[in-house]
Amino acid sequence: MMIPKISGLELKKGAGVYAEFKKNAKVYAAVLFFALALLLFLSVLRNSLFGDIDEEKKIWFELSFLLLAAIMAEMLVNYLKQPVVMVLLIVGVVISPSASGIIYGIVAGVLDFLLAAAGIVFFMPADAPHLVQSGGLIEIFAKLGAILLLFKIGLHCETKKIFNVKNLVIALLGVVVPFAGGYYFAVAGGHSFYYALFLGAALTATSVGVTVAVLEELKLLQTQMAQALLGAAVIDDILALLVLSFVQNIPAGGIGEGVFLQIGSLVATTLIFVVGGILLGRFVVTVYFDPIVGTEKMPKRGFLAMLMYLLFYAYVAEFIGLSAIVGAFIAGITMNYSHKTERLLDMFYPLEALFTPVFFISLGLLVDVNALVENIVPIFIVTLLAIATKIVGCGVGAVLSGSNVKEGIAIGAGMVPRGEIALIIGLYGLTALTPEGVPVLGPSEYAVIASMAFITTIIAPPLIQMTAGKNAAAVQ
Repeated sequence: MMIPKISGLELKKGAGVYAEFKKNAKVYAAVLFFALALLLFLSVLRNSLFGDIDEEKKIWFELSFLLLAAIMAEMLVNYLKQPVVMVLLIVGVVISPSASGIIYGIVAGVLDFLLAAAGIVFFMPADAPHLVQSGGLIEIFAKLGAILLLFKIGLHCETKKIFNVKNLVIALLGVVVPFAGGYYFAVAGGHSFYYALFLGAALTATSVGVTVAVLEELKLLQTQMAQALLGAAVIDDILALLVLSFVQNIPAGGIGEGVFLQIGSLVATTLIFVVGGILLGRFVVTVYFDPIVGTEKMPKRGFLAMLMYLLFYAYVAEFIGLSAIVGAFIAGITMNYSHKTERLLDMFYPLEALFTPVFFISLGLLVDVNALVENIVPIFIVTLLAIATKIVGCGVGAVLSGSNVKEGIAIGAGMVPRGEIALIIGLYGLTALTPEGVPVLGPSEYAVIASMAFITTIIAPPLIQMTAGKNAAAVQ
Protein backbone atom coordinates (compact mmCIF):
# COMPACT_ATOMS: atom_id res chain seq x y z
CA MET A 1 0.00 0.00 0.00
CA MET A 2 1.38 3.32 -1.04
CA ILE A 3 1.43 6.11 1.56
CA PRO A 4 0.56 9.40 -0.13
CA LYS A 5 3.18 12.02 0.11
CA ILE A 6 2.33 15.30 1.74
CA SER A 7 3.92 18.23 0.11
CA GLY A 8 5.58 21.03 2.02
CA LEU A 9 2.84 23.40 0.92
CA GLU A 10 0.18 21.14 2.41
CA LEU A 11 2.16 20.81 5.63
CA LYS A 12 2.52 24.54 5.83
CA LYS A 13 -1.20 24.98 5.15
CA GLY A 14 -2.14 22.46 7.86
CA ALA A 15 0.18 24.07 10.34
CA GLY A 16 -1.46 27.41 9.58
CA VAL A 17 -4.93 26.00 10.20
CA TYR A 18 -3.77 24.48 13.50
CA ALA A 19 -2.12 27.72 14.54
CA GLU A 20 -5.26 29.66 13.65
CA PHE A 21 -7.40 27.21 15.66
CA LYS A 22 -4.99 27.40 18.60
CA LYS A 23 -5.05 31.18 18.38
CA ASN A 24 -8.86 31.28 18.49
CA ALA A 25 -9.29 28.45 21.00
CA LYS A 26 -9.35 30.90 23.92
CA VAL A 27 -11.94 33.00 22.14
CA TYR A 28 -14.11 29.93 21.45
CA ALA A 29 -13.76 28.78 25.06
CA ALA A 30 -14.61 32.27 26.38
CA VAL A 31 -17.72 32.46 24.16
CA LEU A 32 -18.79 28.97 25.29
CA PHE A 33 -18.37 29.75 29.00
CA PHE A 34 -20.07 33.13 28.51
CA ALA A 35 -23.09 31.41 26.95
CA LEU A 36 -23.17 28.73 29.67
CA ALA A 37 -22.86 31.34 32.42
CA LEU A 38 -25.66 33.38 30.83
CA LEU A 39 -27.90 30.32 30.79
CA LEU A 40 -26.96 29.55 34.40
CA PHE A 41 -27.73 33.07 35.61
CA LEU A 42 -31.00 33.21 33.68
CA SER A 43 -31.98 29.83 35.14
CA VAL A 44 -31.18 31.02 38.67
CA LEU A 45 -33.09 34.25 38.06
CA ARG A 46 -36.16 32.38 36.76
CA ASN A 47 -36.17 30.01 39.73
CA SER A 48 -35.68 32.91 42.15
CA LEU A 49 -38.65 34.77 40.66
CA PHE A 50 -41.07 31.88 40.16
CA GLY A 51 -39.71 29.00 42.22
CA ASP A 52 -39.94 28.10 45.90
CA ILE A 53 -36.52 29.04 47.25
CA ASP A 54 -35.38 28.60 50.84
CA GLU A 55 -35.65 31.92 52.69
CA GLU A 56 -32.03 31.84 53.87
CA LYS A 57 -30.88 31.63 50.24
CA LYS A 58 -33.51 33.97 48.80
CA ILE A 59 -32.48 36.86 51.05
CA TRP A 60 -29.34 37.52 48.97
CA PHE A 61 -31.43 37.77 45.81
CA GLU A 62 -33.86 40.13 47.57
CA LEU A 63 -31.06 42.39 48.78
CA SER A 64 -29.50 42.45 45.31
CA PHE A 65 -32.88 43.31 43.81
CA LEU A 66 -33.49 46.07 46.37
CA LEU A 67 -30.15 47.70 45.60
CA LEU A 68 -30.91 47.42 41.86
CA ALA A 69 -34.25 49.13 42.56
CA ALA A 70 -32.38 51.88 44.46
CA ILE A 71 -30.07 52.40 41.45
CA MET A 72 -33.08 52.61 39.12
CA ALA A 73 -34.69 55.11 41.50
CA GLU A 74 -31.57 57.30 41.39
CA MET A 75 -31.74 57.24 37.57
CA LEU A 76 -35.44 58.13 37.65
CA VAL A 77 -34.70 61.08 39.95
CA ASN A 78 -32.57 62.68 37.25
CA TYR A 79 -35.33 62.09 34.69
CA LEU A 80 -38.41 63.00 36.77
CA LYS A 81 -36.77 65.84 38.72
CA GLN A 82 -38.51 64.66 41.90
CA PRO A 83 -37.09 64.11 45.43
CA VAL A 84 -35.22 60.84 45.89
CA VAL A 85 -37.41 59.84 48.83
CA MET A 86 -40.63 60.02 46.82
CA VAL A 87 -39.16 58.02 43.93
CA LEU A 88 -37.86 55.35 46.33
CA LEU A 89 -41.32 55.06 47.89
CA ILE A 90 -42.96 54.69 44.46
CA VAL A 91 -40.42 52.05 43.44
CA GLY A 92 -41.21 50.21 46.66
CA VAL A 93 -44.92 50.20 45.80
CA VAL A 94 -44.28 48.96 42.25
CA ILE A 95 -42.23 45.98 43.44
CA SER A 96 -44.53 45.22 46.39
CA PRO A 97 -46.27 41.81 46.29
CA SER A 98 -49.72 43.29 45.62
CA ALA A 99 -48.69 45.75 42.88
CA SER A 100 -46.23 43.40 41.16
CA GLY A 101 -48.92 40.72 41.03
CA ILE A 102 -51.33 43.07 39.25
CA ILE A 103 -48.66 44.34 36.85
CA TYR A 104 -47.47 40.81 36.05
CA GLY A 105 -51.03 39.62 35.36
CA ILE A 106 -51.50 42.37 32.76
CA VAL A 107 -48.08 41.92 31.14
CA ALA A 108 -48.35 38.10 31.06
CA GLY A 109 -51.80 38.28 29.49
CA VAL A 110 -50.59 40.62 26.73
CA LEU A 111 -47.50 38.49 26.00
CA ASP A 112 -49.51 35.27 25.86
CA PHE A 113 -51.92 36.88 23.39
CA LEU A 114 -49.12 38.21 21.17
CA LEU A 115 -47.23 34.89 21.17
CA ALA A 116 -50.40 32.95 20.36
CA ALA A 117 -51.18 35.36 17.52
CA ALA A 118 -47.67 34.76 16.15
CA GLY A 119 -48.18 30.98 16.30
CA ILE A 120 -45.64 30.48 19.08
CA VAL A 121 -46.64 27.93 21.70
CA PHE A 122 -45.38 29.45 24.94
CA PHE A 123 -47.18 30.50 28.10
CA MET A 124 -45.91 32.69 30.92
CA PRO A 125 -45.90 31.12 34.43
CA ALA A 126 -49.32 31.39 36.07
CA ASP A 127 -48.03 32.71 39.42
CA ALA A 128 -46.65 36.22 39.77
CA PRO A 129 -42.91 36.59 40.41
CA HIS A 130 -41.73 36.72 44.01
CA LEU A 131 -39.64 39.88 44.04
CA VAL A 132 -39.16 41.08 47.61
CA GLN A 133 -41.06 40.19 50.77
CA SER A 134 -41.14 42.62 53.67
CA GLY A 135 -39.96 41.27 57.01
CA GLY A 136 -36.98 39.19 58.06
CA LEU A 137 -33.55 40.53 57.17
CA ILE A 138 -35.05 43.16 54.86
CA GLU A 139 -36.87 44.65 57.85
CA ILE A 140 -33.62 44.72 59.84
CA PHE A 141 -31.82 46.46 56.97
CA ALA A 142 -34.65 48.99 56.77
CA LYS A 143 -34.47 49.70 60.50
CA LEU A 144 -30.71 50.16 60.24
CA GLY A 145 -31.32 52.63 57.40
CA ALA A 146 -33.69 54.68 59.55
CA ILE A 147 -31.29 54.55 62.51
CA LEU A 148 -28.31 55.71 60.44
CA LEU A 149 -30.36 58.47 58.82
CA LEU A 150 -31.51 59.88 62.17
CA PHE A 151 -28.00 59.57 63.60
CA LYS A 152 -26.67 61.60 60.69
CA ILE A 153 -29.36 64.24 61.15
CA GLY A 154 -28.54 64.42 64.86
CA LEU A 155 -24.97 65.29 63.91
CA HIS A 156 -26.31 68.45 62.25
CA CYS A 157 -28.35 69.59 65.25
CA GLU A 158 -27.59 71.50 68.42
CA THR A 159 -29.44 70.57 71.61
CA LYS A 160 -30.78 74.07 72.28
CA LYS A 161 -32.25 74.25 68.75
CA ILE A 162 -34.13 70.97 69.18
CA PHE A 163 -35.40 70.86 72.76
CA ASN A 164 -36.94 74.26 73.40
CA VAL A 165 -40.35 75.73 74.28
CA LYS A 166 -41.26 76.58 70.67
CA ASN A 167 -40.71 73.04 69.43
CA LEU A 168 -42.56 71.62 72.44
CA VAL A 169 -45.63 73.78 71.70
CA ILE A 170 -45.59 72.75 68.01
CA ALA A 171 -45.23 69.07 68.93
CA LEU A 172 -47.97 69.19 71.61
CA LEU A 173 -50.52 70.69 69.24
CA GLY A 174 -49.25 68.36 66.52
CA VAL A 175 -50.28 65.44 68.75
CA VAL A 176 -53.43 66.76 70.44
CA VAL A 177 -55.20 68.04 67.29
CA PRO A 178 -54.65 64.89 65.13
CA PHE A 179 -55.55 62.58 68.04
CA ALA A 180 -58.78 64.48 68.71
CA GLY A 181 -59.56 64.60 64.98
CA GLY A 182 -59.06 60.86 64.50
CA TYR A 183 -60.91 59.93 67.69
CA TYR A 184 -64.03 62.02 67.04
CA PHE A 185 -64.11 61.07 63.35
CA ALA A 186 -64.15 57.37 64.25
CA VAL A 187 -66.79 57.87 66.96
CA ALA A 188 -68.96 59.90 64.57
CA GLY A 189 -68.64 57.10 62.00
CA GLY A 190 -70.07 54.55 64.44
CA HIS A 191 -66.79 52.75 65.15
CA SER A 192 -65.84 51.31 68.52
CA PHE A 193 -64.21 53.29 71.31
CA TYR A 194 -61.04 51.21 70.95
CA TYR A 195 -60.76 51.71 67.18
CA ALA A 196 -61.22 55.46 67.75
CA LEU A 197 -58.29 55.43 70.19
CA PHE A 198 -55.99 53.58 67.78
CA LEU A 199 -56.97 55.77 64.80
CA GLY A 200 -56.28 58.88 66.88
CA ALA A 201 -52.93 57.44 67.99
CA ALA A 202 -51.98 56.59 64.39
CA LEU A 203 -52.66 60.19 63.31
CA THR A 204 -50.32 61.59 65.99
CA ALA A 205 -47.15 60.02 64.58
CA THR A 206 -44.64 61.74 62.28
CA SER A 207 -42.13 59.92 60.06
CA VAL A 208 -39.19 62.18 60.82
CA GLY A 209 -36.91 60.12 58.56
CA VAL A 210 -38.84 61.10 55.43
CA THR A 211 -39.03 64.77 56.41
CA VAL A 212 -35.36 65.24 57.18
CA ALA A 213 -34.30 63.38 54.04
CA VAL A 214 -36.34 65.79 51.89
CA LEU A 215 -35.06 68.86 53.79
CA GLU A 216 -31.49 67.66 53.35
CA GLU A 217 -32.03 67.11 49.63
CA LEU A 218 -33.49 70.62 49.31
CA LYS A 219 -30.46 71.97 51.24
CA LEU A 220 -32.75 73.48 53.88
CA LEU A 221 -31.51 71.53 56.87
CA GLN A 222 -29.70 74.49 58.43
CA THR A 223 -32.63 76.92 58.16
CA GLN A 224 -34.54 78.07 61.26
CA MET A 225 -37.71 76.53 59.85
CA ALA A 226 -36.02 73.17 59.38
CA GLN A 227 -34.53 73.22 62.88
CA ALA A 228 -37.96 73.98 64.37
CA LEU A 229 -39.55 71.29 62.21
CA LEU A 230 -36.91 68.72 63.10
CA GLY A 231 -37.07 69.42 66.81
CA ALA A 232 -40.87 69.33 66.83
CA ALA A 233 -40.87 66.09 64.80
CA VAL A 234 -38.54 64.35 67.26
CA ILE A 235 -40.56 65.53 70.27
CA ASP A 236 -43.72 64.58 68.35
CA ASP A 237 -42.40 61.03 67.89
CA ILE A 238 -41.65 60.75 71.60
CA LEU A 239 -45.16 62.01 72.47
CA ALA A 240 -46.75 59.73 69.86
CA LEU A 241 -45.03 56.70 71.36
CA LEU A 242 -46.25 57.77 74.80
CA VAL A 243 -49.77 57.95 73.35
CA LEU A 244 -49.30 54.46 71.90
CA SER A 245 -48.19 53.15 75.28
CA PHE A 246 -51.34 54.66 76.79
CA VAL A 247 -53.67 53.32 74.07
CA GLN A 248 -52.31 49.79 73.83
CA ASN A 249 -52.87 49.22 77.56
CA ILE A 250 -56.52 50.33 77.50
CA PRO A 251 -58.07 47.34 75.66
CA ALA A 252 -56.62 44.86 78.16
CA GLY A 253 -58.26 46.35 81.24
CA GLY A 254 -59.88 49.69 80.48
CA ILE A 255 -58.77 53.09 81.77
CA GLY A 256 -57.58 52.77 85.34
CA GLU A 257 -54.99 53.91 87.81
CA GLY A 258 -52.49 51.30 86.60
CA VAL A 259 -52.48 52.74 83.08
CA PHE A 260 -51.68 56.25 84.31
CA LEU A 261 -48.96 54.93 86.62
CA GLN A 262 -47.37 53.12 83.70
CA ILE A 263 -47.53 56.23 81.51
CA GLY A 264 -46.05 58.33 84.33
CA SER A 265 -43.22 55.84 84.68
CA LEU A 266 -42.54 55.93 80.92
CA VAL A 267 -42.56 59.75 80.89
CA ALA A 268 -40.03 59.85 83.74
CA THR A 269 -37.83 57.23 82.07
CA THR A 270 -37.99 59.13 78.77
CA LEU A 271 -36.96 62.38 80.45
CA ILE A 272 -34.01 60.66 82.13
CA PHE A 273 -32.97 59.05 78.84
CA VAL A 274 -33.14 62.24 76.76
CA VAL A 275 -31.56 64.68 79.24
CA GLY A 276 -29.21 62.25 80.98
CA GLY A 277 -28.30 60.55 77.70
CA ILE A 278 -27.21 63.84 76.15
CA LEU A 279 -25.13 64.83 79.21
CA LEU A 280 -23.53 61.39 79.50
CA GLY A 281 -22.93 61.21 75.75
CA ARG A 282 -21.30 64.63 75.70
CA PHE A 283 -18.82 63.44 78.31
CA VAL A 284 -18.05 60.22 76.39
CA VAL A 285 -17.62 62.05 73.07
CA THR A 286 -15.31 64.78 74.33
CA VAL A 287 -13.20 62.52 76.56
CA TYR A 288 -12.99 59.36 74.46
CA PHE A 289 -14.01 59.87 70.83
CA ASP A 290 -12.48 63.26 70.03
CA PRO A 291 -8.89 62.12 70.70
CA ILE A 292 -9.43 59.11 68.41
CA VAL A 293 -11.05 61.10 65.59
CA GLY A 294 -8.32 63.69 65.84
CA THR A 295 -5.72 61.28 64.48
CA GLU A 296 -4.82 61.42 60.79
CA LYS A 297 -6.37 58.05 60.01
CA MET A 298 -9.43 56.76 61.81
CA PRO A 299 -8.43 53.50 63.54
CA LYS A 300 -10.73 50.52 63.16
CA ARG A 301 -11.48 50.43 66.87
CA GLY A 302 -12.69 54.03 66.73
CA PHE A 303 -15.17 53.31 63.94
CA LEU A 304 -16.42 50.17 65.66
CA ALA A 305 -16.73 52.01 68.98
CA MET A 306 -18.88 54.74 67.42
CA LEU A 307 -21.09 52.18 65.67
CA MET A 308 -21.48 50.33 68.97
CA TYR A 309 -22.29 53.63 70.71
CA LEU A 310 -25.01 54.43 68.15
CA LEU A 311 -26.63 50.99 68.29
CA PHE A 312 -26.56 50.94 72.09
CA TYR A 313 -28.44 54.24 72.29
CA ALA A 314 -30.98 52.84 69.79
CA TYR A 315 -31.33 49.70 71.92
CA VAL A 316 -31.85 51.62 75.17
CA ALA A 317 -34.58 53.71 73.49
CA GLU A 318 -36.37 50.55 72.31
CA PHE A 319 -35.93 48.92 75.71
CA ILE A 320 -37.66 51.73 77.61
CA GLY A 321 -40.58 51.87 75.15
CA LEU A 322 -39.46 54.54 72.69
CA SER A 323 -38.35 54.03 69.10
CA ALA A 324 -34.80 53.10 68.06
CA ILE A 325 -34.74 56.13 65.75
CA VAL A 326 -35.20 58.42 68.77
CA GLY A 327 -32.19 56.80 70.44
CA ALA A 328 -30.17 57.17 67.23
CA PHE A 329 -31.08 60.85 67.04
CA ILE A 330 -29.98 61.43 70.65
CA ALA A 331 -26.69 59.63 69.90
CA GLY A 332 -26.21 61.90 66.87
CA ILE A 333 -26.82 65.02 68.97
CA THR A 334 -24.16 63.94 71.46
CA MET A 335 -21.70 63.34 68.62
CA ASN A 336 -22.36 66.92 67.57
CA TYR A 337 -20.24 67.94 70.56
CA SER A 338 -17.24 66.55 68.69
CA HIS A 339 -15.03 68.97 66.78
CA LYS A 340 -14.68 66.47 63.93
CA THR A 341 -18.31 66.03 62.78
CA GLU A 342 -17.42 66.30 59.07
CA ARG A 343 -15.08 63.32 59.39
CA LEU A 344 -17.78 61.37 61.19
CA LEU A 345 -20.27 62.12 58.39
CA ASP A 346 -17.80 61.00 55.74
CA MET A 347 -17.08 57.84 57.67
CA PHE A 348 -20.74 56.81 57.93
CA TYR A 349 -21.66 57.67 54.34
CA PRO A 350 -21.08 54.14 52.90
CA LEU A 351 -23.38 52.66 55.57
CA GLU A 352 -26.02 55.30 54.86
CA ALA A 353 -25.80 54.69 51.10
CA LEU A 354 -26.39 50.96 51.66
CA PHE A 355 -29.14 50.91 54.28
CA THR A 356 -31.14 54.14 53.86
CA PRO A 357 -32.59 53.35 50.37
CA VAL A 358 -33.73 49.98 51.72
CA PHE A 359 -35.63 51.81 54.48
CA PHE A 360 -37.60 54.00 52.08
CA ILE A 361 -38.28 51.20 49.58
CA SER A 362 -39.47 48.95 52.42
CA LEU A 363 -42.15 51.51 53.34
CA GLY A 364 -43.55 51.12 49.83
CA LEU A 365 -43.41 47.32 50.10
CA LEU A 366 -45.95 47.41 52.94
CA VAL A 367 -48.66 48.86 50.71
CA ASP A 368 -51.54 46.55 49.80
CA VAL A 369 -52.89 47.96 46.54
CA ASN A 370 -55.97 45.71 46.62
CA ALA A 371 -56.94 46.90 50.12
CA LEU A 372 -56.37 50.47 49.02
CA VAL A 373 -58.84 50.07 46.13
CA GLU A 374 -61.44 48.27 48.27
CA ASN A 375 -61.42 50.97 50.97
CA ILE A 376 -60.79 53.99 48.78
CA VAL A 377 -63.46 56.25 50.33
CA PRO A 378 -62.51 55.88 54.04
CA ILE A 379 -58.82 56.00 53.09
CA PHE A 380 -59.36 59.24 51.19
CA ILE A 381 -61.25 60.83 54.10
CA VAL A 382 -58.80 59.69 56.80
CA THR A 383 -55.83 60.82 54.70
CA LEU A 384 -57.35 64.29 54.23
CA LEU A 385 -58.00 64.39 57.98
CA ALA A 386 -54.40 63.35 58.67
CA ILE A 387 -53.01 66.10 56.44
CA ALA A 388 -55.34 68.81 57.70
CA THR A 389 -54.89 68.09 61.42
CA LYS A 390 -51.09 68.18 61.21
CA ILE A 391 -50.97 71.37 59.16
CA VAL A 392 -53.51 73.07 61.44
CA GLY A 393 -52.13 71.75 64.74
CA CYS A 394 -48.44 72.29 64.03
CA GLY A 395 -49.07 75.44 62.01
CA VAL A 396 -51.01 77.08 64.84
CA GLY A 397 -48.35 75.95 67.32
CA ALA A 398 -45.63 77.52 65.16
CA VAL A 399 -47.55 80.81 64.79
CA LEU A 400 -48.22 80.96 68.53
CA SER A 401 -44.48 80.43 69.08
CA GLY A 402 -43.46 83.37 66.90
CA SER A 403 -43.34 82.04 63.32
CA ASN A 404 -45.16 83.71 60.45
CA VAL A 405 -48.11 82.01 58.79
CA LYS A 406 -46.15 80.76 55.74
CA GLU A 407 -43.46 79.26 57.93
CA GLY A 408 -46.15 77.68 60.12
CA ILE A 409 -47.73 76.04 57.06
CA ALA A 410 -44.32 74.76 55.95
CA ILE A 411 -43.68 73.26 59.41
CA GLY A 412 -47.13 71.66 59.38
CA ALA A 413 -46.53 70.21 55.92
CA GLY A 414 -43.25 68.75 57.11
CA MET A 415 -45.09 66.94 59.92
CA VAL A 416 -47.59 65.30 57.53
CA PRO A 417 -45.82 61.97 56.76
CA ARG A 418 -46.89 59.22 59.17
CA GLY A 419 -44.71 56.38 57.85
CA GLU A 420 -43.39 53.57 59.97
CA ILE A 421 -44.68 54.67 63.40
CA ALA A 422 -48.31 54.74 62.21
CA LEU A 423 -47.75 51.26 60.77
CA ILE A 424 -46.40 50.07 64.11
CA ILE A 425 -49.48 51.48 65.86
CA GLY A 426 -51.69 49.73 63.32
CA LEU A 427 -49.90 46.41 63.88
CA TYR A 428 -50.46 46.75 67.63
CA GLY A 429 -54.15 47.25 66.90
CA LEU A 430 -54.28 44.02 64.89
CA THR A 431 -52.99 41.99 67.83
CA ALA A 432 -54.68 43.92 70.67
CA LEU A 433 -58.01 42.65 72.04
CA THR A 434 -60.95 44.47 73.59
CA PRO A 435 -62.26 43.28 76.99
CA GLU A 436 -64.74 41.18 75.00
CA GLY A 437 -61.87 39.38 73.25
CA VAL A 438 -62.48 41.00 69.85
CA PRO A 439 -59.49 42.33 67.84
CA VAL A 440 -59.33 46.12 68.01
CA LEU A 441 -58.61 46.46 64.30
CA GLY A 442 -59.99 44.26 61.55
CA PRO A 443 -58.22 43.77 58.17
CA SER A 444 -60.14 46.62 56.47
CA GLU A 445 -59.56 49.01 59.39
CA TYR A 446 -55.85 48.21 59.40
CA ALA A 447 -55.80 48.75 55.63
CA VAL A 448 -57.19 52.26 56.16
CA ILE A 449 -54.45 53.14 58.67
CA ALA A 450 -51.67 51.51 56.62
CA SER A 451 -52.79 53.21 53.40
CA MET A 452 -53.07 56.57 55.16
CA ALA A 453 -49.53 56.12 56.49
CA PHE A 454 -48.21 55.46 53.00
CA ILE A 455 -50.17 58.15 51.16
CA THR A 456 -49.20 60.85 53.67
CA THR A 457 -45.60 59.69 53.35
CA ILE A 458 -45.55 59.75 49.56
CA ILE A 459 -47.35 63.10 49.33
CA ALA A 460 -44.98 64.71 51.85
CA PRO A 461 -41.93 65.29 49.57
CA PRO A 462 -43.77 67.46 47.00
CA LEU A 463 -45.73 69.13 49.81
CA ILE A 464 -42.53 70.00 51.71
CA GLN A 465 -40.86 71.08 48.48
CA MET A 466 -43.81 73.36 47.65
CA THR A 467 -44.14 75.00 51.07
CA ALA A 468 -40.64 74.88 52.59
CA GLY A 469 -38.81 75.71 49.37
CA LYS A 470 -40.68 78.98 48.95
CA ASN A 471 -39.96 80.00 52.53
CA ALA A 472 -36.25 79.07 52.60
CA ALA A 473 -35.00 82.58 52.00
CA ALA A 474 -37.20 84.00 54.73
CA VAL A 475 -36.02 81.62 57.41
CA GLN A 476 -32.29 81.35 56.78
